[in-house]
Amino acid sequence: MTRMPPLSASAIAADYRDATRDASVATATDTTRVRLLLLTDTSVAFAGGSERFLRNLIALLPRKHYDITLVQLDAGHHAHAGRHEASDIGHACVHSMPVDAIYGVGGRRALRDLRRLLHEEHFDIVQSHHEKSDLLNALLPRSPGRVHISNRRDMGYKKSGKLKWLFRFLNDRFDAVVAPSQPILGELARSESLDPMRMLWIPNGVDTQRFRPWQGTARRTARQALGLDDDAVAFGCVARFTPEKRHGDLVEAFALVSARVPQARLLLVGDGPLRDDIESRASVLGIAGKVSVLGMRPDIESILPALDVGVLASATEGMSNAILEMMACGLPMVATAVGGNVSLVEADATGLLVPPLQPPALAAAMASLALEPALRRRMGAAARARIEREFSLTAMVHAFDQAYRSLLPQA
Repeated sequence: MTRMPPLSASAIAADYRDATRDASVATATDTTRVRLLLLTDTSVAFAGGSERFLRNLIALLPRKHYDITLVQLDAGHHAHAGRHEASDIGHACVHSMPVDAIYGVGGRRALRDLRRLLHEEHFDIVQSHHEKSDLLNALLPRSPGRVHISNRRDMGYKKSGKLKWLFRFLNDRFDAVVAPSQPILGELARSESLDPMRMLWIPNGVDTQRFRPWQGTARRTARQALGLDDDAVAFGCVARFTPEKRHGDLVEAFALVSARVPQARLLLVGDGPLRDDIESRASVLGIAGKVSVLGMRPDIESILPALDVGVLASATEGMSNAILEMMACGLPMVATAVGGNVSLVEADATGLLVPPLQPPALAAAMASLALEPALRRRMGAAARARIEREFSLTAMVHAFDQAYRSLLPQA
């Protein structure tokens, strides 16, 4: 955690590691209970990265120090969203305030209900996630001693120009704006004139015990369950089938790879509105027999260790939990050089970065790893080591704990 302009990755990362080492001490000795209100546009039952982040944060913040309330603005229109049983956040108080259009009746009702909740519960911190929640958080009344935080999870690709213009004025309503990657903060400074002194960078974290490499019999068994032969070179992508994830680019690139490396296989984990289109595209390209669409999988930690290379072809990213999890499982990455990907994937060390929207460049990088098993092993080991060193889930939660306590007046 650091409050700095998004200018120096190395300086911020070093400060972040120092901060997280001290956070465990602060958590162990501080007996002050913090009343935390989390606002989110979606439901934490969904299987996306931001929902997984919230589940982890709620589950792992010290329960003896935090009383947590979660308000979900999800209106229920997510036919293609996988669901996750959120039993690990049962200690949190959860409210549903469905909102379709934030400027409509639902938005006004949610603002009224949130005002009442603030008056009744006397929260210390209000933290919002996504556009609707951020707008409501910015419009809530301020009270001495209460902290308001906006947690930006992506590069703002869903925001209209008008909404970005509006946030130029609303960002001053937040005591801090947290983001998991430097590029997000840089984009906020550019498009929303966010004051660097309000910026906090806290990288995402991954459970390194749940997501880890498998060896020997365990790995062979996992590969057999996925229909992978011993000589298969398995590429894996974990992402919702939505336009920004560019699955079309990926299957086009894989068709080129398959022509050079006949034993290559592609496994796509996820669901979404474009799934049928992508399956049809693979069939047209003549690679349907080499592409497996697995849908939403609750056992993703048993799939990734069976793969050889992780790949992500997105046109935009904040800080990808999928990349973190694949690297934690010892997979070298091929990823587009967008958003937080460039902070996670060290080019030629833990993987390869390619320009977005260019299937031939993506194919060339994938083929180079498919043809060089020694390079895959070296990059995969380096990827795992970097996750353990800089992106553990414990470090992320400790950093949020420290950030909360540093922002509160009594801290």
